[in-house]
Amino acid sequence: MTMSQQAISRKYDEIYALAAEKETFTNAHPAVWPRNRFQAIVAMGGEGETILDIGCGNGYLLYQFRHSYARLIGLEFSPERLTQAQRNLTEFNFLPVQGSAEQMPEIATASIDRIISADTIEHIPDVYAAVNEMFRVLKPGGVLVINTPNIAFIKKRLLLCLGRFPATSQPNEGLGDSLLFDGGHLHYFTFRSLGKLLQRAGFQLQKTVGYGPFLFLHNLYPSLLSGGVQWVARKPEAVDRHFQDKGRVD
Repeated sequence: MTMSQQAISRKYDEIYALAAEKETFTNAHPAVWPRNRFQAIVAMGGEGETILDIGCGNGYLLYQFRHSYARLIGLEFSPERLTQAQRNLTEFNFLPVQGSAEQMPEIATASIDRIISADTIEHIPDVYAAVNEMFRVLKPGGVLVINTPNIAFIKKRLLLCLGRFPATSQPNEGLGDSLLFDGGHLHYFTFRSLGKLLQRAGFQLQKTVGYGPFLFLHNLYPSLLSGGVQWVARKPEAVDRHFQDKGRVD
């Protein structure tokens, strides 16, 4: 980990250092019209041997899949946050991995049935390396369900028209009250740009999902009306050698 990564990690730890006891989670039941990023991922279902959560936070999302997968793996940049996930998932077959999705040497190639990731890709410095690693660790035919704030959401477009920065995490044009500008968001995505990023790594795009408090309205025109971008993508059963080499870690 570089000096700059260590400094950012300390800031995330400071933000999340308040949690000290095991939390009690409730079930996020699948919804036809999901209201938030967690429901949007849970709504896609899935089952298998192993699931990996990129940016697992306190373990809340992995908890939702505790009965669908035999092994839960959580990758988290903040050691404080990862410790909290261990507390919360102690009774399950949970493997904590501290680090960034740009390099996941602890996770074997083609060993994961499903990857989930809620509002994390925007925090990762090298998104090309991250999606290549996601592609590498997924089994052929494995599924990725990933979401992130939608910079093309109508509210963001109006703010930009008014000459204001359309921040996706913090108020006051990203300055907010966080230790990190715009909550640590480094990148901003639309449905189209995130889809193109995944295709670049070799994924086959399966489905878009819009979500928010206004139920089905977000899916009438997701690129404009959904506050978040969600893609369901699949690693092909037969992987082209070009993409296999791209995602390989020697």
